[in-house]
Amino acid sequence: MPPPSPRIKGWCPGAWQPMASGDGLVVRVRPPLGRLSAAQALLLADLATRYGSGTLELSNRANVQLRGVDPLQHGAVLQALAAAQLLDADARQEQLRAIVIDPLHQPSDGVLASAQALQSALQQAPAEVLQGLPAKFGWLVAGPQHALLATVPADVRLLCLPAEHGAPTPHRWWVQPEGVDQALAAPTLEHAIACVLLLAGWSAAQARQRRTQGLHPGRMASQLAAYHSEHQRLPDWPLPPGVHWHTPPVPHLGGDAEPAPGWTAATGYLVAAPLGRVSAAALARLAQALPHTAGAHGTPPELRITPWRMLCIEGVESPRADEWARQAGLDQAAHWITAPTDPRLRISACTGAPGCDQALAPTQALALA
Repeated sequence: MPPPSPRIKGWCPGAWQPMASGDGLVVRVRPPLGRLSAAQALLLADLATRYGSGTLELSNRANVQLRGVDPLQHGAVLQALAAAQLLDADARQEQLRAIVIDPLHQPSDGVLASAQALQSALQQAPAEVLQGLPAKFGWLVAGPQHALLATVPADVRLLCLPAEHGAPTPHRWWVQPEGVDQALAAPTLEHAIACVLLLAGWSAAQARQRRTQGLHPGRMASQLAAYHSEHQRLPDWPLPPGVHWHTPPVPHLGGDAEPAPGWTAATGYLVAAPLGRVSAAALARLAQALPHTAGAHGTPPELRITPWRMLCIEGVESPRADEWARQAGLDQAAHWITAPTDPRLRISACTGAPGCDQALAPTQALALA
């Protein structure tokens, strides 16, 4: 039996045998550059209602997942996603868009431009260079607030930071491979992108080699650990001119610091979903309210998908903001978390029964209780 689409979760890549979740298929949607328009959000809510369980999930990789999709309707779901520009032409292109962008990025911090440049470079890279990248290999692009993304999985982090005083450009870039406590300091974005491609290409080559040896391909951190164990050093990567290892080490990214729900300066409104799950009806009501307010630039705001089980309603600026939030249904505590003291922010839970065949109990209700 051929392997299922990489967009369908709930299958074992080692055995190449599809396994539907207990409530049907789980279809992952990776919004371009981490943003959804009102129309796209409405579509996802409609698909979840018509073809799924009526529930969507926000993942820690800033993806949206449709749960309980009927296998017989999977093709219809993919066609609808493609028409809304939420589906890639092939699995390779989707993997190369596994980029988490700091959802609190601002126009002046260079994060969005860095992410756009990285995405373009990955898509234009020769296929043979990145062929065989480890499954779930991903990138993260962040700015000065990168510590808020400390727990987000990423094999390579691209940090766009303010330049030092007197520098000719407003930004500087660090590229950090997972598993290394230092970063490559790059003088320009072009140099930084070259470093990212170099690291990703090395990881892909390591994965290909390990597969031929009958070994698990691993990911960046485990590959580097294995290399260091054998050679007692990092690989001799041919770094671009002007790039060097940054010392002292990059500030430690550990910890559990995450932003709290509420209004954020110059970004918008953060609202959390209990246990990372959003009902289709609640998302539809929010999406329907978006065209009825003005964003920072006078245009309807979009939704930024975050890796914190939250949505960021970008650029909402209105003297009637609280009234608009009520119209959007954000005051419905069963569907949204808007208070930073809400105890549900401290709770995580797996899908549980009946959504997961391996679960022994309905964990969602237990967690909320």
